[in-house]
Amino acid sequence: MSTYVTEGQQARAYAAYYGLWIGITWIVSFALTIRGIMSPVASNLGLLIGLASLPLAVWLIRGFRDNIAGELTFRRAWHIALMTLMAAAMLTTFAQYIYFAYLDNGALALAYSEAYARPETQDMLRQMMPGQDVDALFQEAMATFQNMTAAQTALQFLFWNIVLANVAALPIAAACKGKRPERYPQHQ
Repeated sequence: MSTYVTEGQQARAYAAYYGLWIGITWIVSFALTIRGIMSPVASNLGLLIGLASLPLAVWLIRGFRDNIAGELTFRRAWHIALMTLMAAAMLTTFAQYIYFAYLDNGALALAYSEAYARPETQDMLRQMMPGQDVDALFQEAMATFQNMTAAQTALQFLFWNIVLANVAALPIAAACKGKRPERYPQHQ
């Protein structure tokens, strides 16, 4: 058996490791967003942490380029970025499943109901959907949400996490492609 790893194996290993860190930021973002339904400060902090995961991914993948690979084509940078974000999506979805299966106990549905009970929320929704029966739409959405299992809810989040990963991988790859800057010494 060879002790050498291929470039693909090396990239997958680093992408999994980087996906762990991006996944942790997404889990923290999710937790703050859940808390943020009733607290705008937590919601905004969750949004900022979620957005900060993209520059973090760029920093990690550039570190791989500069310290390990030496050069990344756009295709290889995209592949590493996509694998990183897919690993993060899987980790985040697992945490979301744990939350909905064991921790939520209807708290999210209750928070949505409490948020909807506020007059400013109802006014905003009526302005966003003129001519629609907002109350009926909300009741229908809540009935659907409450009838979903934890696995179904987590799969919904997985779908959107995968969409986010596919979209975000392109600008991350564009920011990471290229050669190691001259300020980094060549490994020998």
